[in-house]
Amino acid sequence: MKKSLLHIFAANIIYLLINIFNSFLLPKFLSVDTYAIIKTYTLYVGYAGFLSLGYADGMYLKYGGKDINELDLVDLSTNYKSYTLFELIVCFICLIIALMLNDFVLICFSIGGFFINIIGYYKNLYQAVGEFKLYGKSLNYQTILLFFMSFILIFCFQSDNPKNYIIVQVLSALIVVIYLTLILNKNIHILGVGKVSLKEIVKNISMGFTLMLGNFSSSIFTSLDRWFIKALMTNKFFAYYSFAVSLENIVDVFITPITISLYNSFCKNYSIQHILKIKKMTLLWGFLIITAAFPVKFIIINFLPQYSNAISIILPLFAAQAFYAVIKGVHINLYKAEHKQKKYFKIMIFMMIVAVILNCVLYFFSKQVESFAYATLITAIVWQIYCEIENSKLRFNNNEYVSIILLFISYFVAGNITNAIMGLLLYLLSFLIIVIIFMRDTLQYCLNSIFLYKT
Repeated sequence: MKKSLLHIFAANIIYLLINIFNSFLLPKFLSVDTYAIIKTYTLYVGYAGFLSLGYADGMYLKYGGKDINELDLVDLSTNYKSYTLFELIVCFICLIIALMLNDFVLICFSIGGFFINIIGYYKNLYQAVGEFKLYGKSLNYQTILLFFMSFILIFCFQSDNPKNYIIVQVLSALIVVIYLTLILNKNIHILGVGKVSLKEIVKNISMGFTLMLGNFSSSIFTSLDRWFIKALMTNKFFAYYSFAVSLENIVDVFITPITISLYNSFCKNYSIQHILKIKKMTLLWGFLIITAAFPVKFIIINFLPQYSNAISIILPLFAAQAFYAVIKGVHINLYKAEHKQKKYFKIMIFMMIVAVILNCVLYFFSKQVESFAYATLITAIVWQIYCEIENSKLRFNNNEYVSIILLFISYFVAGNITNAIMGLLLYLLSFLIIVIIFMRDTLQYCLNSIFLYKT
């Protein structure tokens, strides 16, 4: 698993660097209104996975924990070809509806959604079989291509037209689909055998539909705050909040290696002690990576003052990621590894209801954009508490609960210091002291794991 983590981290570091440039490039040189429209398209694309109706998720469960060399080539080819045709039909229907509505963003979503879902299929396949080098290619190529296309639009054409930036997102996805398909076919000749099968379509959808609903609910859940802002506030506030969310994705880059590699690991090695150790390590990792909020704050203050209103949004959004590292990395992966898709879906619905209530209540009392960020944070805390109550065998001990509370307080105290560098140093010092006192064994285990891997 350590080797898998290393491959994913390498891929995610590249993704992180490009994503940082993308996150700061567009808001720096584009108008707030243009940026808001681009982020509206991005919001829509986040739901493209629903158009698979669970097919890709069924494939994920079908091949999970296996090696790619163990797979039957004809079966995999049939699975792939059936999915491609199915997606083509679904997205074509969406395109007809979008054309009737004469909505440019929806038209691009209908076309881009097809390419995004094919890329998503490759990602799911490589995650399921543990091919993390190939996963890295699937992750990074579109991001890199999109960055260069956006760079050309900004500096060569000085474009402030949101349609141009949306079109290059669609084009970049198309180019990556062609490239990844050629690479996969070169490695395992997936296009040369197999045929479209209605039975395969029905089988995969029936297997993955519930998991897809859970993942789709998760997508709605994570974007619920932006929908509230889009409905209740102006484009300007939507742009501020979307900017904060795009920066929050920087933290997600460091969580993704855990969430991806642990599913494959849990499929092969299910031991309570093993999972509990990983859960504790993930907790430390979650509270360490949210230190990214401080350099982000520094950059905004010094280089993007027009987005200074996003700072008060960033602090709670980043804090929520410390809890989601454990929730996504451990608990959700366990639901998938144990094939408890229905339970996962029910929990997602419950948490979505909690999130809706919190967003409504906090906005009702404050009428501020920050209320949605704090609703997101409180929802994450509620979900973590639910996980602790639900699974008694995987609960943290009292020392770890104390650590969570102290780290949480330290983060917000440091975050409210005007000087971002001083805040960063204070939080890192607090983190080190708290972990040494209350979670020394877990820290030692982390260090031993690193040194053993190096040797």
